[in-house]
Formats: sequence, C-alpha cells, structure tokens
Amino acid sequence: MINLKALYTLSSESPAAITRLAEQHGLDPVVSMGVVKLLLANDGNLASLSPRQKQHFELSIKPLIG
Repeated sequence: MINLKALYTLSSESPAAITRLAEQHGLDPVVSMGVVKLLLANDGNLASLSPRQKQHFELSIKPLIG
C-alpha cells in the first residue's frame, strides 16, 4: 500500500528529489513525475501502471517515500 500523504508531500515539496533519482537510474524524470500524478489520481493503485511505469515507481519514487 502506498502512503498517499507521503507521495503528495514528496511531489509538492521535493519534486527535485524525484528528478535526481530518476536521472541517476537513467530514467526520464518527466515520466517519473507523471507516474506520481497518476498514482495520486488513482488512489495509489499500482495495478493501473504499465511495466515501464512500475519501473519508474520502483526506482525513482518508492525509495523516497519509504
């Protein structure tokens, strides 16, 4: 289960952290930010993500929300 409050706080207060982590993993930070918005809109439903979007979540978002 995703902590939506932590995800929202991360996206609104520290989007640069997502960008940095995405870039470190060779991922497009714009896609990572899009995944954050999608998860917030879908109540954190990981099943709605494509395999590529899940990769972005696992590598550039999940480590930042615990």
